[in-house]
Formats: sequence, structure tokens, C-alpha cells
Amino acid sequence: MTATTDYIATWFYRESHDEASFYPQAGGRGDSALLHSVYMQIQVPFFTTFRHYNPQARLLFFTNLEAGELPPFLRRLFSRTGTEVVTRPYSCRPPKGWYKSWMNQFYVYDVMMEMERRMAPGDTLLVCDADCLCRHPLDSLFQAVRQTGSALYDMQYPQDYLINGTTLKDMETVYSGCYGRQPAPICYYGGEFIALRADAVAAVCREFPTLWDYNFHLPPDAPRLHEEAHMFSLLAERLGLRNDTGNRYVKRMWTTSQYCNVAPGDEALSVWHLPAEKKSGLHRLYRLLEREGGMPDEASFWKKAGAWCGVPRAGMGKKAHDLLAAIGNKLTSLAHGR
Repeated sequence: MTATTDYIATWFYRESHDEASFYPQAGGRGDSALLHSVYMQIQVPFFTTFRHYNPQARLLFFTNLEAGELPPFLRRLFSRTGTEVVTRPYSCRPPKGWYKSWMNQFYVYDVMMEMERRMAPGDTLLVCDADCLCRHPLDSLFQAVRQTGSALYDMQYPQDYLINGTTLKDMETVYSGCYGRQPAPICYYGGEFIALRADAVAAVCREFPTLWDYNFHLPPDAPRLHEEAHMFSLLAERLGLRNDTGNRYVKRMWTTSQYCNVAPGDEALSVWHLPAEKKSGLHRLYRLLEREGGMPDEASFWKKAGAWCGVPRAGMGKKAHDLLAAIGNKLTSLAHGR
């Protein structure tokens, strides 16, 4: 029996001043040194936890930076966790001004193009956002992907829900215009968690150019796809990859005082996606892991992770810390003229 490989990848694309867009959860433009620092730091809890629970997986960090441009703490992390740095330019960049936010997100298709070249039949790939923690081994996830071809995270939004400027009905309009047929009701698959078998990666790469070309030649007033998950959701429909297998493993956990969707039991999920914790809970875990040189006692680590990130609930200590951190971040931004 031929051995197969499970790949786990995340990425960071550093935007220049001319191409910078806005990143709401990190609170800055893509050319901000402060934002770059935030995204560099969250790689530490990501790769530490994913390596701890997946010792046999191949870990990859994609970026447009050369390895020597990475901060020393990241180079130490990658040496400690056996993570490969893959430097790749951004060939799938949308036109300037296409949308106000998240314009580095299409870089995930450059990741897939590189992985198509690397993967052998039967290999699997999980592309995951870096503001995630891995809580349990992912062996059963990779087995499911190897058997069925994919494991996707269905956000289960209603048809008229506005998702980054586009509804699911709008996405169906784009689909029918591009492919000349009406789709089944489109599902919005969260881009933070996409797991594919090698042949599905190749199929996405094969279909991607047609949809890309159609989308970026639409009239300015037509419904269009603003971000990578919009596009992937249509590609999943086109390729018959529809499923919600990823929902058994991951949840997008909002943990702010304005909106919190975390519930008891979420702490048992294999992957915690924590978009609001980049500058709070995940930052505290970065500092802990740097101080300890890796994951300390598991029980102690997850007790802190739950308390600091508000999973399954935010206590008074977290609320007080987050308030003080928000004030400090605001003062820092003002000091830097942002």
C-alpha cells in the first residue's frame, strides 16, 4: 500500500502600500507594521498546537516573504515544529479597488496551485486560517477526506444574508451567468477551513481560471464575488464537493462583547477558529508559548486558552484584560498615526 501524506497549511501575504486593503478583525491596513506583527505572532499558537496533535502531518507556511525576512521567533518556531516555509508570489491578486477588505485572501488559490504540483494521489490538504487552534488529532478528518474527497465548513447562512457585500442569491446569479445553468441553492463554505484530497485540489485549480475570468470582467453594477470563500463556494457546487463534514471539527467562534456565539461543548471541537482573538487571547498564548519554548503541560495550556479566548464562556478576568488591551492598542495606533 502506497504511503500518503496529510498536509496542513496556512499562509500570510504581506501587502505593499499600493495594494493595501482593510482587515477589520486585526484593526488595520495590510501595509501596517502593527498588523504584520499581529499576524506573525498568531502563527506561534497555530503551528504549536497543530504540530502537537498531528505529529505525522507535513506543516507548510506560505508567504511572499523570504525565510530570512521572517522574525527570529518565527524561524525558531518553524525549526521546532518542522514547518516548511514556501515562498510564493501572489498571482491571483484581484484588480485594485475590487473590494475594500481582505484583498490578500485570493492567495489561497496560489497555495492550491503549489499544492497541486506537490501532492500525490491519495494525499490530503487542510488549508486553515492562522487564527485557529488545534485541540485534538485530525486523523479522522484526513480519513474522511481520503474517502470522500473533501471536508467543508458550511456556514449555513440564509439566502438573503449579506456576506461581505454579496448574498447567496447574488452568488447563484454569478454561477448561472458563468456556467449557463441554475445551481442548487449555493452553500457558503467558510474559507478558514478547507480540506481536500489531491484530485479535488487539482479539480479546483482546473476550474478556477474560468470563474476567475468571468467574475473579474463583470460590469461594476452586477453581482460579483468579492472574496475567496465566495469563489470557492461556487467551485464546490461546480465540482460536486458539497458537504458539511467540516462542521464536526471546526466552528467560527465570535467572542466579542458585541457578539458571542460560543456555547458549552464548543471547547470539545477539534479546531477553534477565533477571529476576534488575534490581539487578545491568541496574543497572550503567543507570549506564553514563547516564554515556555513550546506547549507546556496540556491541561494547563488549555485551561489558559479557554479562559483567555472565552471558550466556552468569557469570565470577568478576560473581559477586564480585553478592555485594557483594547485601550492599549488604541493608544499604540494613535502613536503610530493610524
